[in-house]
Amino acid sequence: MKIKGILLLFFLVLISCQKDQNGVVDVHPEFEVYVQRFKDEANKRGKQIDFADTGLSIQFRDAVDTETGGVCRGNYQIEIEKFHWDDLTDLQREGLIFHELGHCELGRGHRNDTLPNGEWASRMRGDPVPDGMSVVINYTGTRREYYIDELFDEGTSMPDWATLSANFDQFTPEEKEIVLYLEEAEEFEENMRITLASNFEIDFEIDPRQSESWVGVRWGGREVDNELFVIFTAAKRFFITSGQAVFGSMREVENFSAIQSGFNRITVRKVADKYFVFVNKEFAYWFDYKNWNSNTVKSHVSGSTKPLYRNFTVSLLPPQG
Repeated sequence: MKIKGILLLFFLVLISCQKDQNGVVDVHPEFEVYVQRFKDEANKRGKQIDFADTGLSIQFRDAVDTETGGVCRGNYQIEIEKFHWDDLTDLQREGLIFHELGHCELGRGHRNDTLPNGEWASRMRGDPVPDGMSVVINYTGTRREYYIDELFDEGTSMPDWATLSANFDQFTPEEKEIVLYLEEAEEFEENMRITLASNFEIDFEIDPRQSESWVGVRWGGREVDNELFVIFTAAKRFFITSGQAVFGSMREVENFSAIQSGFNRITVRKVADKYFVFVNKEFAYWFDYKNWNSNTVKSHVSGSTKPLYRNFTVSLLPPQG
C-alpha cells in the first residue's frame, strides 16, 4: 500500500506539473504587443483566444538561421531570429508573429498560391518559395485587412484590390500642370512644389545599365527610413518600398518583363489615396497613399556610377471626384 501511495502521489504531481506547463504563457516583452493584436483580431472575427489552456512560448534564439525569421516548434513554442527581427518594421513584425501563431494556434500550413495580380494569396506564404518569386508580402493599408481575414478563414474571398489596375492615358498632357522639370541630371534633390493633398505625377527616363545596382526615385520623407522608393536594376529586378521606419518592402518582382534594355520610363502617379506605378507606360503596381512629412523628391542610385536621368518631370494632376 505504501508503494502504491507513493506512485499515486508521484502520478498526481506529474499530471499537475504538466497541466501548469501547458498553461504557462512565457512571451518575450518585444512580442507581447503582437500577441495581443492577434487576440484582438481574432475577437473581431468571433474567435476567443487567450492561450490559458495551451500556454505559449515566444522567445528569441541566439543562433543565426538563414532559412527563416521564425519557426513554430510545435506545442505552442515559437522561436524568432533576433537579427532578422531587428531589421523589420512594426507591420512586418506583426506579420511574422501572426504567421507563426497561424501555425501554432490556427493549425495553418503554408499556402504559396498567388492572386491575379501576382501578389501572395496568404499571410501563410512559406518555404520553399517557388523560383522567381519574391518573399515580399505587402501587408499595408487595404491589404492588411484581407490578409488577417484569410489567416483566420482560409475560405476568404479574393479581394477587389487584387484586380485593380490603371490606365496610363487617364490624364491628357493638357490636364497636367508641370511644376518641376529637369532636362538632364546625374543626381538631384528638389522641392516638388505641390501641396500634400494634391494629385500629382513623377515621370522620368533612366538607363539602369549605367549603374552597378539599383536606380530610381524616392520622395515623401526627410531621410531614407521614411521615404517612398521606386527602384529597379538592369537585371530587371523591380522594387517598391517605403523605408524601414514606415511600412518596409511592398513589392518586388524579379525578371520584370516591362523593363527594357536602355532607357526606361518610370511614372509614379498619386490619385486620391492611392499611388499607381507604370513602367514604360505599362501598369506595374498600386499601393495605398502614405502620409508624408516632406515635399522633397530625390534621385536614388545605390552604385558608385551615376546614371543620367532624362526629362524628370513633376506635374500637378486635376482633382478627381
